[in-house]
Amino acid sequence: MPRIRFVNQYAGIIGGIERYMERTALLLRRNGFTVDCCYAEKTQDSERFLAAFDRAETIAGAVKRGGGEYDLTVLHKVRDAASVRALRDAGRTAVFVHDHEYYCPRRSYYYPVSRKNCSRAYCEFLCGCCAMLRRPAPDNTLRANFGGFASLWKEIRACHEFIVLSGFMREILVRQGIPAEKIRLIPPAIAVPDTASPAGTDGTPHILAIGQLIRGKGVDLLLSAMHGVKTPCVLDVVGTGNDEDWLKQLAEPLGKSVVFHGYSPDPDDAFRGVRAVVLPWRWQEPFGLVGPEALAHGVPLVGFDVGAVREYLVDGRTGVLVPPGDTGAMARAIDRLLNDPEEARAMGLFGRELVSARFPDDAMVRGWSDFAGGAA
Repeated sequence: MPRIRFVNQYAGIIGGIERYMERTALLLRRNGFTVDCCYAEKTQDSERFLAAFDRAETIAGAVKRGGGEYDLTVLHKVRDAASVRALRDAGRTAVFVHDHEYYCPRRSYYYPVSRKNCSRAYCEFLCGCCAMLRRPAPDNTLRANFGGFASLWKEIRACHEFIVLSGFMREILVRQGIPAEKIRLIPPAIAVPDTASPAGTDGTPHILAIGQLIRGKGVDLLLSAMHGVKTPCVLDVVGTGNDEDWLKQLAEPLGKSVVFHGYSPDPDDAFRGVRAVVLPWRWQEPFGLVGPEALAHGVPLVGFDVGAVREYLVDGRTGVLVPPGDTGAMARAIDRLLNDPEEARAMGLFGRELVSARFPDDAMVRGWSDFAGGAA
């Protein structure tokens, strides 16, 4: 069976990338694969994360050692151009593109002032100038946004193949100049519980937003929408991030109708008893694992029509699709599901069927097996 090496900046559960890596490694290992891990730094839940792999080492150690024994090295998130080049030269290497950080120096792929989503191909001068307008950060320097970023993107583009989770991301990579024949879509495996999570009809209904509390995830837009929601409810916010304090200040006028729960190592627990999961994303979400995960629990979605959302949020069937950034329409969509629990339940059940059909374990294992066993 194939021997695969996953490479990522972090060893720990930071967001969807790391949760995907953990679950994929466990599933592939159960099906006979050997899956190792390389990382640059440990973060929260690092022991749990690393336990998903057969063996782990630092990226620096892997570069020094070489690693020609692998059938495939998969770069999930690597920020050093020299490391990318060394790993690529050691053998067959694919880049798993989960987000926009390789071709957008701002890592968000939307404009800093208008916050409208971008559709440009990377240009060192224009994108470097745009990146300098973002919020101050330690890596917001001329060197980082111009020469350093361009060097990393050059090494990434030179990799042998690319993997994505959605048709949307495949189109984005083609826009960035990656040949379509080099891109493979391997759907994720989404676990579907034996029974749907009952939302309940007694008491105040709950809705949920889950993910990193950063600007691109749009929780500020959801808080704005909450002012227009007429039906009494509680918004549960699960996650942490740089915007947490600011978001809590924005939520103060809403009182007890918004509850921040912080980081959860097992977000599946948060879906229980929820009427709807809201996807208020500002950025063009490359996939958004939380969407199909919610549907797997029988919880319908309300989300802005951005990125890959349409690939599982079927308007009127698995939830309600809302024009990007339209907080008034989002408020009305939330009210719709709060006021009609039977419609919400029907949408959730259809969502479970959709996830079962599109994201089964065997499809993902077969995709990885075919890919890892093929020629570069």
